[in-house]
Amino acid sequence: MVLVKKVIPTSDGWLLITFDNGEQKFVDIKPHMKGILEKLKDPEFFKQVFVDLELETVSWPGELDLDPDNLYKQGINTRIIKNLFYFLSDENTAGKITYDQNDRRERA
Repeated sequence: MVLVKKVIPTSDGWLLITFDNGEQKFVDIKPHMKGILEKLKDPEFFKQVFVDLELETVSWPGELDLDPDNLYKQGINTRIIKNLFYFLSDENTAGKITYDQNDRRERA
């Protein structure tokens, strides 16, 4: 089980979360914005996110919280994003990526 140590709201329903194992992940919260969590669609309310120190997970006012294990599983590790950024910014590889419209997959 992983626990949340720090959370930073970013734009458009994403959170940057630091877990107790030291990993940082970007997590898209938009798929969770249903039912009682629909309140999170309000950008001002979304920005009120905090780490519940008792539960050690992401929370919002009104006892709205999300399971830290699910957040961890759904998140994109920041190291992957960093590596992708470097790959795409490299002049030798970025120009070699093409899009095949027949099978809708990118090819390098």
